[in-house]
Amino acid sequence: MKRLWEWLPNLWAHPLAAAGTVVTTVTGCTLVFVLASDFAGSSGNTYASGFLLIALPALFLVGLLLIPVGIWLDHKRPQEGPRKTLAESVSALFTTPKGRRKLYFVVGLTLVNIILLASIGHRAVTWMDSPTFCGTACHEVMQPEYDSYRESPHARVKCVECHIGPGASFAVRAKIDGLRQVWRTLLDTYERPVPSPVHTLRPSRDTCEKCHWPDHFHGNRVASFVHTRKDEANTAEATVLLLKVGGRDQATGDYHGIHWHVAKDMEVRYEALDRKRETIGKVTVLKEGKVVREYLPPPEAKGEVAESRSMDCIDCHNRPTHVFDFDPGAALDRGFDEGILDRSTKWLREVGESVLAKTDYPLDDVTASVRKQLVESYKAAHADAMPDAAKLDAAAAGLARLWKRNVFPLRKVTWGTYPRHLGHQSATPEKHGCFRCHDEKHKTADGKVLPSDCEICHETLAQEEEPSRLDDTLKALLGTKK
Repeated sequence: MKRLWEWLPNLWAHPLAAAGTVVTTVTGCTLVFVLASDFAGSSGNTYASGFLLIALPALFLVGLLLIPVGIWLDHKRPQEGPRKTLAESVSALFTTPKGRRKLYFVVGLTLVNIILLASIGHRAVTWMDSPTFCGTACHEVMQPEYDSYRESPHARVKCVECHIGPGASFAVRAKIDGLRQVWRTLLDTYERPVPSPVHTLRPSRDTCEKCHWPDHFHGNRVASFVHTRKDEANTAEATVLLLKVGGRDQATGDYHGIHWHVAKDMEVRYEALDRKRETIGKVTVLKEGKVVREYLPPPEAKGEVAESRSMDCIDCHNRPTHVFDFDPGAALDRGFDEGILDRSTKWLREVGESVLAKTDYPLDDVTASVRKQLVESYKAAHADAMPDAAKLDAAAAGLARLWKRNVFPLRKVTWGTYPRHLGHQSATPEKHGCFRCHDEKHKTADGKVLPSDCEICHETLAQEEEPSRLDDTLKALLGTKK
């Protein structure tokens, strides 16, 4: 041990080596503390985690590099007597006691460094793959996506599982692309709102189908869509549909229904005439790689082909996670259905629509501004039905919650910015959902059209009926006693 202490001053014989020793020692101890805290379950601020898990390991490596550089520079200084050759120096590490002590010391520290860097590196990669990192490291940029993600059906699925998927090459590619995005964020030149769809997204067979298995989509599904009338009682009305989900028939192996589009032996290719995939050009149906039919677009569908792609899950389920309401009415329907709004507050459905339609509420106190607007709207439309203070407070809080779910002025996200293509419930169904292709206008050379008949995909079992008046069979199918 005494001889080891006598040799240690070689580490700081040169100022550069001394600086490297100090940097490595300080950052190494800090990294050990970080790993211990993480093992104990502690979690901190996103930006602090970024510094601890990325900047500190980088400093640690810099310090390690400075030490041999400093020792080498010290070795190059003029010395008395003959200088050993490289071969003699290497031989001394194995043949002399002093050399072996140096070798054991360096090898031991190298192993410690490898373990430390591997541990912190694994933790850094895990952190960068977390939804917290994706949503909050650049919070101003991704706030709409992150807020909607946390309330979505996929809230327990990591962002990287859909946006990157399995495979090291895709992870590396995503991180390199992320550097470009970070640079644009620093320069404040990123797009507002964030463009959709994501054109670099992997095919759904590599991501979605890891959990959702097309071969096991089959049969029909009863679904209820509850809307709220603009009457005094905010009456609920339900439309019940039998959705022909379809998929692979377990008896015959054939595909049918809505999920016929993902049949294994079929491929539907289409040309998008815009980057948002809202105007569709030629649609080609192939079976086992051979063209079966080609549907040409109507003359009014003009524009250059922006992309040609094979249809997959994302072409219909384009907002499986980041779901926004297409207009205030849809948000109010959701609010009443989820219990965010109280149906006993008279005329709230009618009055609330004009309140939510405003997109310029001050962000520092949305609820107070919404309450003020709510009072003014009641005075203008139904002054005799003005709710009491408690109901006004509850209604304002619910409306503010719905507004903040959908409107992000700093990101230029508002009603209708991100439409859904699942079904045809948007304000402009001809641009969104099924009717982009199924418009009765895409035709083959022999006159066959892509039909727009609703009964192809669903049958209506009840339309705009109060839930309490639904047939008992439908109530049983929907799992409700109302």
